[in-house]
Amino acid sequence: MRIGLFAKKFNVSIDTIRYYTNLGFLIPIKKESYYEYDQTCEDDMTFITQLKSLHFTLNEIDNILKVKRVTLLRDPDDWERFVQLLETKKDELTVEIAKLYEAMANIDSIIDSAPHKKAEKTVTGISISLIPLLRCPVCSGSFQLQNTLILQECIVDASVHCECGYQAQIDNGILYAPNLDDSIQNGAYLYEPKTVSEVTTDLTRLMEKSGKFIYQLLKSYPLTNRVILEPSIDTFVLLPKYLHLLQDDALYIFCGSNQEMVEKLKGKITFINPKLKVLYIVNTSLHLPISCNSVDYIIDSLSFNDYALFNPVFPLAKLNRYCKDETTIIGIFSHYKNGAKSIQKMYEMYPNALPLNFEKGFIQTHMEGYDFELIETISIGETKQPGIYIEHHVGEESFHVVGYIAKKKGVPKA
Repeated sequence: MRIGLFAKKFNVSIDTIRYYTNLGFLIPIKKESYYEYDQTCEDDMTFITQLKSLHFTLNEIDNILKVKRVTLLRDPDDWERFVQLLETKKDELTVEIAKLYEAMANIDSIIDSAPHKKAEKTVTGISISLIPLLRCPVCSGSFQLQNTLILQECIVDASVHCECGYQAQIDNGILYAPNLDDSIQNGAYLYEPKTVSEVTTDLTRLMEKSGKFIYQLLKSYPLTNRVILEPSIDTFVLLPKYLHLLQDDALYIFCGSNQEMVEKLKGKITFINPKLKVLYIVNTSLHLPISCNSVDYIIDSLSFNDYALFNPVFPLAKLNRYCKDETTIIGIFSHYKNGAKSIQKMYEMYPNALPLNFEKGFIQTHMEGYDFELIETISIGETKQPGIYIEHHVGEESFHVVGYIAKKKGVPKA
């Protein structure tokens, strides 16, 4: 029997049969340029399949096959030896089953003690202390709030109006701000199960290192009553994991284009620390309803790369109006080597992407046009397998992640 039919008969792959043949589990007859798997091979494969179903390891199967081929397991002594091996395996499985039952009991204990099962849902909103921060993105005028629901000094629901005609809505503590242009952003979002499955472990580790890079830097700056903005959070959001380690008297703004992403993020941060003063905004165009010259720190969690992938605009073109003279940007960006096929594919897939995106000089070149300068860069790491989420990635090219600090030009360096 040829290898294809043999594999099909035992419902395994041809590669499995080749592997067993290389191990010597199967000894086919060599005929010219192919192997013939005879009745002896069928008997061995049936025996191997049975042993695997009994949870014998390949090493154990190898030893049993050696005994079987020498003794044929025909006399009582040989059979007794085989039975002893079976009894030993049974004892091992009994121990393993006990461990599995213990693990199941521990899982049940964790499920029963899960905070979300015991705690009532915490209702949070926009802290009243954040209201002075809100301004119309069209005329910079102050807002009027109507139909307002206030709980524990937080605005949970309200209609937001400006005399110029601009309108927004606060719903369940999230500010829904209308887009003022036709900007688009990534349709996927980080907390979507599909997105998680499309990101490799390598890229996840790089993002973990990136989060630590941003956290370590941010905690070294004065944060009391400072405004920290993390825009375009849909693709990656780095700050929430470390919020419980940072000062809780800072003011945080998270802005994303995907409503479900922002809602999930709000739930996670509320669970971490419901007392944090956080403004959640759903908006794609980055025309934010906050005061000009109000932001002290911008966190770029690959968001500049991502926004400029879908729009021929550098995000600071929108965000610069909110920056103070001493605003600091702490972030990460990704790049390939110049001339990489991944960059060429990116422009094929996203013809409107901003020039230099995913090139090494992307951040530095575009920042200079908005009175920011790159103060420091540090390599976070690289991966050749970021996952299919980075859909323009080609082959074994290196996807580099770099941390950076940028400040307004003329601001003294720390």
